Formats: sequence, C-alpha cells, structure tokens
Amino acid sequence: MRVRIAFVLVAILLVAPTATAHGANTFAFIMRNNSVQPDQATVQQNDTLIFYNVVPDRNRTLSFSVEGNNGTVDWQCETGPSNSTTTDDECRVWLDPAYYKPTILDIHIFNNGSLWHTVNVTILFDNHTESGPPDGGFTLPGGGQEPSESSDEIELQNIFLIGAIISFVVVACTWIMRNNVREDSNNIAKEGE
Repeated sequence: MRVRIAFVLVAILLVAPTATAHGANTFAFIMRNNSVQPDQATVQQNDTLIFYNVVPDRNRTLSFSVEGNNGTVDWQCETGPSNSTTTDDECRVWLDPAYYKPTILDIHIFNNGSLWHTVNVTILFDNHTESGPPDGGFTLPGGGQEPSESSDEIELQNIFLIGAIISFVVVACTWIMRNNVREDSNNIAKEGE
C-alpha cells in the first residue's frame, strides 16, 4: 500500500505546474547625524523600505508624492528620536504593486521643518517570467555568444517531457492495477480454502 501511495505522489509532483517568483525584500536606510546610508537604492514592487533614525535627539519627517497606478500616492511618516525599546524611531513603506508602478521616488527627509536630505529610490517592475535564457541568446564571459534555441527544438523538448510524464503515469497505474488483481486472487484463494 505504501508503494502505491508513493507512486501516486510522484505522479502528482511530475504533473503539477511550477512557477518562479522572488520573495519580497526589505531595504533599510539609516538616518545618522549628517547622512543617510544608502542615499539611493533600486528595488522592486512588493519590497518594503524601512528608515531608521539613529540620532537620539532629533525627530525626522519623511514624505513623497508620486503618480501611482490608481492616482497620486502621498506618503508621510514621522520618526522619533532613537529609542531601542519602541519602533517610534522608524518608518516603513510597502511598495504595493497595486499602487506603485515602476518609477523613481524622491523621498524628502525633513529635520526641524526644513529639508535635510533626499533619498532616490528606483522602483522596478516586479516581473515573474520563466527562468530560461533570453531571446536571441546571451553573451558568455570572455565575449562568446550562446545562440538561442529554435522554437522547433523547444517544442520537441516539451513533447518529450509530456511523453515521459504520460508514460510514467501509465506504468504506475498498470503496476497498481496488477497488484490489486493479485491481491484479489489471493483473497479469493484464501476464502476457497
């Protein structure tokens, strides 16, 4: 019985579709006395930006306004002085793909009501594509170029993969059915004795 379950599970895994995606990342910015580190970043939609104020005696206000997918997005957050017991000394913004489109954010940081620093954040499109080689091939280190595969070869590979999966499923089903017939005939023979 265990072997049958194992075959069924393997068949399901082979037939199940796969997808690739990146996880959401978190990018931290440290606001010091005289600088912000880093002062620019490239992120993707669905990432989170966190600004930490590490100065013990200053409040800072962060803001930006950008044209988003559903109109203008206005964001503002105030950080308190550095404090290790609460999260009042940090600001977070999640770049929700429903609102933020690929663009450049100019995040303005104000100190005591006046502009102190600007952080430039480039938001890239969160693209979930197949992880195969690009169309037209690619350039290898040293300048060599790998030619792209023709569409006939790709279709042939898919046909072979589908054929292999179907063959495995047919063999597994045949094996399970033969074992069931043997068990049934053994049970009948035992009942006849």
